[in-house]
Amino acid sequence: MTFETLLSLLPWLALIFMASGMVKGISGFGMPFIAIPASTILFNVPITQAMGWVLASGFATNIVQLTQTRNQWRVLGQIWLLVGVLLTTMAMTVQLLSALNTHVLSMVLGGVMIISIAAQLSKPLKVSPERKTMLYIISGFFSGLFGGLTSFFGFPSLQVLIAAGLHKTEFIFAASFVLFTGTIVLAVGLGSQGLVTRYDGLMSVLLFVPAVLGMLIGQRLRDRMSPQVFARVVLMVLLATGASMLIRGVVGWLSA
Repeated sequence: MTFETLLSLLPWLALIFMASGMVKGISGFGMPFIAIPASTILFNVPITQAMGWVLASGFATNIVQLTQTRNQWRVLGQIWLLVGVLLTTMAMTVQLLSALNTHVLSMVLGGVMIISIAAQLSKPLKVSPERKTMLYIISGFFSGLFGGLTSFFGFPSLQVLIAAGLHKTEFIFAASFVLFTGTIVLAVGLGSQGLVTRYDGLMSVLLFVPAVLGMLIGQRLRDRMSPQVFARVVLMVLLATGASMLIRGVVGWLSA
């Protein structure tokens, strides 16, 4: 794709990234999980190229949220094991990104997410203190596995974090830290395999402005939510993400 073609897509991509930024502002996460499927489906670009477009926005929006909720840094003492397992697993599996056909993986992951989140919406999952360590290890492993192969490393870790009873600002800090560190691993993996061009990098920088603007708008809406409503919104975003993963996999598989 030429640079001129990329520039012609910029206004439409800006709208997509502003909308996905609003989702992130409301729920604390979700921007790549909206922007990547929308970009691949609407503009018929490879998933890895859409991943590259999201990198700068992912860094910028997560840094903003980490700064805003920095008083909750102590929550890292609770989640360090989850983060460590996630990043280690993802660093290994992301090396397979250029070699594997991820369409089937996206469909499987999307289907699992839809079933799991729908079940939790009907009967909320609660994580007892004695089960936290094991669930953090398991969720970190599968999030890293899925993240390296599909670019989505939020499930099931974010689901476990909200079920662990973190307060709203604690969850925002924890989710932002997980997504920020995971984005670094993803960026290194994409760059080392030559999957992101300098034009994609420039497009990524241009798109972080509407993404941050959308996030700030979404945060105003989030401030008006009760903890119960916020937890339900998080699950709804995860459910929508599962649906988008399923659609992305089906569209990619059919067009392959």
